[in-house]
Amino acid sequence: MKTKIKKDWFGREKSTEELHHDSKLWMSEIRFIKDEIRFLEHLLSANYIDCIAIGLHKKIEESVNQISTEKKVGTTLINLINEHEKILSELIKNESATSNTNFIENHKKLEIEVNAYINKYKDLKQQIFKIVENVMRKKEQKKLPNSKEIPKLLDR
Repeated sequence: MKTKIKKDWFGREKSTEELHHDSKLWMSEIRFIKDEIRFLEHLLSANYIDCIAIGLHKKIEESVNQISTEKKVGTTLINLINEHEKILSELIKNESATSNTNFIENHKKLEIEVNAYINKYKDLKQQIFKIVENVMRKKEQKKLPNSKEIPKLLDR
């Protein structure tokens, strides 16, 4: 059954299957972000001492706080999407999905929230990568030359 629902923000109708597909994509993105957040936490913890040594304690602290916030927001969004899916399922059973403008508005709001969450996370990830890159550059500068490079340095 391909029930069409009008979505004013795109100026076209969207089927209930497409709305369900949106929810599945959102869940997939958020779960992937949760996995990446675990990686970012590990990356920061592995470089924590080096970050402190080069004076990035404040940036690390801010990043850790942002990660914590993003984890909570991701969990909240997953719960909201699950609830949204339950409502969609009920509307389909009652064959009232096409007439429920409240559901469509909630779908639109949820879509905006998920997109904002994804964009905010991408900014956070970029910020963390810049911190780690900075740490790696500083570590590279502090490394002693290897035995093959010493004669070249002495000839200067």
